[in-house]
Amino acid sequence: MDLQTAVDGELVANQYTYDPDTWPPALAGIVAGAIAAMVAATIGWILTTTAIDSPHEFANSLTIVIVAIVLGFISGSLWRKLRATDNARMVFGWTLAGGFVATIAAVLIADQTVVRSLAPFAVPLVAIVFITLAFFTPLLSTVRSPRWIATLPVLLSLAIGIGLFV
Repeated sequence: MDLQTAVDGELVANQYTYDPDTWPPALAGIVAGAIAAMVAATIGWILTTTAIDSPHEFANSLTIVIVAIVLGFISGSLWRKLRATDNARMVFGWTLAGGFVATIAAVLIADQTVVRSLAPFAVPLVAIVFITLAFFTPLLSTVRSPRWIATLPVLLSLAIGIGLFV
């Protein structure tokens, strides 16, 4: 049975069941974005201090954190729309892959026209953020813990972004 599974002798196309105790998808996306932000900001800082010159004054750790959290919110909103549909994970993954390709294209265009040496700096960070969001957004939307816990990774990522920025 390809896309359907047998449950009690009936064919069911989707196994999604609403659970009010789990984190809302937007919150899960924000936390996934915060996790991606911590990793990407740290790697961005390492890149600019060791191998690559910062391409622009706006390409800093705080900007990376803010963009990753906003992208996390967007991925959570997308997961909210897709989670109860057939092939939700595959559609979500392919949609994020399309977003990744579009973002890389924008980075490469900006690298050639506006901000020199942006691609060596931004491409690894974009990959980190999109891969993390694709993996963690659906996973974190099944978490059953108090919602205030979600503020911890967000605050930690903002602290890392500010700390590496200054």
